[in-house]
Amino acid sequence: MVGEILSVRDLYLYYRVRAGLVKAVDGVSINLYNDESLAIIGESGSGKSSLARAFLRLLPKNVHRFEGSICINGEDVMRLSDEEFNSRVRWNKISMVPQASMNALNPVIKIGEQLAEPLIIHRNMSKSEAVDKAKEMLKFVGIPQEFTDRYPFELSGGMRQRVVIAMALITQPSIVILDEPTSALDVLTQANIMNLLKKIKTDRKISYIFITHDIALSSEISDKIAVMYAGQIVEYSYAEKFYREPQHPYSQLLLSSVPTLREERTVKFIPGEPPSLLNPPPGCRFHPRCPYAMDVCRREEPPIIHMERGSYVRCWLYAKG
Repeated sequence: MVGEILSVRDLYLYYRVRAGLVKAVDGVSINLYNDESLAIIGESGSGKSSLARAFLRLLPKNVHRFEGSICINGEDVMRLSDEEFNSRVRWNKISMVPQASMNALNPVIKIGEQLAEPLIIHRNMSKSEAVDKAKEMLKFVGIPQEFTDRYPFELSGGMRQRVVIAMALITQPSIVILDEPTSALDVLTQANIMNLLKKIKTDRKISYIFITHDIALSSEISDKIAVMYAGQIVEYSYAEKFYREPQHPYSQLLLSSVPTLREERTVKFIPGEPPSLLNPPPGCRFHPRCPYAMDVCRREEPPIIHMERGSYVRCWLYAKG
């Protein structure tokens, strides 16, 4: 893993709705290196999918604030116009496997044509050449080439997910975002998809950003972990240390809520519910649910405490003095 491929600094993404501002991404900073996978975990509504859409600039019309730095291979793509970003970055340098593969595929267009479309748009290939490449990519993800002439509804859920993964890979981007890639799939199909993603990472040397609320799945493929809560990254750490010694109280409760097969321990739950991103609590956003909350946690936002090897935690428990 040599060379920083993605560097995100102080990224903000707010939406304006009738009730006010939704602070979906609030000052996020992460980095990613070549051939590395980063899992972004947290409860539903924490801003994970908004963060993914910010990377690809797939934003709704009600965006109020979108600023910060997103550097891919050393270039700050936030400075590019929408036209430049679409032609040079989206699906060329970074692509995405969205949630719900059936919704991501057009039901009235054949699989081969949909797979060929990114090559026609972003690589200026002829249709026949692009369809040939689509057949090769289908074979790579474990689908017979003759399926190029089938429609999405003729495929199983697992096969559709493989098609969407193939669509994200076909332009050979260096970063692929996986937004809940195994949601709505049965356990066996989930295992097959995860094995496929591991194979792709090994064969293609691709860097992943794996967005999930499934702690067990995140441990399968991740080199780093970013824990997201109420629009902020509260812990950023290497996976081998995170699963052994989580630092933030929210991370500790997340891991303790997952049953294990190799040790006997009481499964715990996280009290309360995630705060509204419209009106997050003052101070530390986790303090209403935190068993270690102090007075300062209720008054002031915690600083980012840098640990070894670039890890950090956002918590007053680690602030000196």
